[in-house]
Amino acid sequence: MKKIVGLFILSLCTFGAFAQFGTFKKRADLEKFKDTRLIVVLFPDSAYSASVIAAVERYWTFTGYDFAEDTALYRYKKGDYAFLYFSKSKGSKVKARVGSSEEDMNAFVITRKFARRVTPDNLLAYAFAANRIDTNDWETEATRGIQLLNNYFNYAVQAGSDGDISASKMMNDYPSDKSQLIDKKLLIEDKQLEMKGKEDAMTLFDGDAEEVDVEEIQKAIKWQDNSMLYYYFSKDEKFCNKLVVSAANSELMYFSSESIEKCKCNAKDLKALKEIKDKANKN
Repeated sequence: MKKIVGLFILSLCTFGAFAQFGTFKKRADLEKFKDTRLIVVLFPDSAYSASVIAAVERYWTFTGYDFAEDTALYRYKKGDYAFLYFSKSKGSKVKARVGSSEEDMNAFVITRKFARRVTPDNLLAYAFAANRIDTNDWETEATRGIQLLNNYFNYAVQAGSDGDISASKMMNDYPSDKSQLIDKKLLIEDKQLEMKGKEDAMTLFDGDAEEVDVEEIQKAIKWQDNSMLYYYFSKDEKFCNKLVVSAANSELMYFSSESIEKCKCNAKDLKALKEIKDKANKN
């Protein structure tokens, strides 16, 4: 996994993209951000807006917040504000009319200023989302996105040093509680598991792993089922970002990035998960 992450960071630097879940470099700046008012941008799509409102009210704790329609943001041109909204990647099947990103990204984003096109210098943090989002999917996508963002800030602000929130550190050893991998069932959406020959997912993962309908994963997220983990990916123009998170509170257990043709959960991913689990067991 370290080799994968290292190569990924190198390739991201080459293309001028991002290799972390937030762009903060100093803990002091994260502390200052606590005093920022987060403006949650609502778009005309009612399913999107209703889901984001519910998720923020339930799961966002790091700053205070307000909700505002995208047509009423003139009130927030001056002041200590940040903006939360959605950026859809090229080729994604997201029907809502939301934002996009100069560095192609399918994610919930937090920016310094609101602009429908997110630029690298404006981005503060992001949480990868699935590429196919229909009306009924926004509830679970917003839940995971807001939880991931809130987790990032709460973990990063507790870092022991500025170096602990660097790109390489956060991606190679994200500070969530990896013991949550132990004794939890891993859900993988149908047709997203790639096994070759005699490879067996449960053996490689050393635990309960199953391919299920996406509705089963969504149910686990809605119920915040503490006995479940799940796999998902977020693809952009250059990379396929692969993640495993807990259904309860969206704790990040695993992150890797490969070429856009390799989005399925494979033996390498499952072996890496087992290694993380074994390390957590020893600790």
